Amino acid sequence: MKRFKLVALFTALAVALAVTAVAAPAAGTMVPKIASFDFLVDYSGSMMSKNNSGNLNGNQPVKIDVAKAAIARVNDKIPALNYAGSMHTFAPVTKVLDLAPYNRANMGQAAKSLKNNLAIYGRYTPMGDDITVLQDEYNAMPRKAAVILVTDGESNLGVDPWDRVNAMYSVNPDICVHVISLATSKEGKDTIQRIAAIRPCSVVVEAQDLIASDAAVDKFVRDVFYDVVAQESIVLRSVQFAFDSYAIDGPSSAILDEVASILKQNPGQVQLNGYTCNIGPAAYNMTLSVNRADAVKAYLVRKGVPASSLNTAGYGMTHPKYDNRTEEGRRLNRRVELFYK
Repeated sequence: MKRFKLVALFTALAVALAVTAVAAPAAGTMVPKIASFDFLVDYSGSMMSKNNSGNLNGNQPVKIDVAKAAIARVNDKIPALNYAGSMHTFAPVTKVLDLAPYNRANMGQAAKSLKNNLAIYGRYTPMGDDITVLQDEYNAMPRKAAVILVTDGESNLGVDPWDRVNAMYSVNPDICVHVISLATSKEGKDTIQRIAAIRPCSVVVEAQDLIASDAAVDKFVRDVFYDVVAQESIVLRSVQFAFDSYAIDGPSSAILDEVASILKQNPGQVQLNGYTCNIGPAAYNMTLSVNRADAVKAYLVRKGVPASSLNTAGYGMTHPKYDNRTEEGRRLNRRVELFYK
C-alpha cells in the first residue's frame, strides 16, 4: 500500500508542478552504480608463485593465472552500461589498457596479455607507493569510480597501502576500492581486510570463488557495477540545467522544495539519475550527469531529506528522451529523474 501511496503523491506533484510522469522501466532494468573502473593487478614476485589455496583443471597454477581467470570471468558478466574501463599492474606500475569506453573484447585481451613467468625472488610489493603513482589517473576517472584491486596482499614494502588508500579516499569521495583476493597467508589476508574495512562500499571476493561459481561472479558484478530497478519513474522536466552546468536555479528550487516535503512525509530509498544532451565528449558528459544528480541530492539533503535515502547515478548522453537535433530537445534532455527503489 505504501508504494501506491507514494506513486499517487508523486503523480499529484507532477500535475501541480508541470512535472511529467513517465512509464516505469521494464522489470529488471540495470542502473549503473559507477561511471568508470580500473583493474589494478598485483604483478609482484609472490603473484608468480604457486597458488596453494586450490587448483584449476587438476593443476596448481601460479597466482597470476588464477587472477587472469577470475578477471576473465568478471569481464564476461560486466553489462554494457557505458562504463569507461582500464587496467594497470603494480610492482611495477604499468598501463595495460588505457581508460576508454568499456569494450569486453579489449579488456579480455588485456587480461590475457598479463605474463606469468616473471621473476619470483627479490620482487617485493610497493603497493602503497604504486597507488600513489596512480593517484593522478584515478583523480581523472569519471565519477563514480571503482578500483578493482587484484592481489594476494603479500610482501609489502614502502608506504602502508592502507594509508595510501585512506589518503585517496580523503580527496575522492566518489571512488571505492574492491578486492579480488588471492591471499594465502595471514599477512596478505590482513592487508586486504584492512583496506576493505576503510569504507563500507568495498567488496571482497576470493578469486577461486569467482572461478568456481557463477553465482559468485554475478554477485560481485552486481555489487560493484549495477543495481536492478523496476520502479515508477518521475521526470523532473521543470528542473532544468543550463548548458554545461549543474547549478539549480530559482524555479527548480521551488519544485525541489515540494519534492523534499513529500519525501520527508513518505520516507523510502530514492534513486536520482542525471542526464545530459549530446553536446560535448561522452566522458565529460558522464561526469556532468553525475554532478547534476548529486546537486539535486545535495539540495534535498539541505531541506532535511536523509542523505542515506538518496542514491545517485549519471547516464550522460546515453539515454535521451527528446530529440537532440533541436534546441528544445537538448534542453529537455538536461534533466534528472527520480524513482523509488
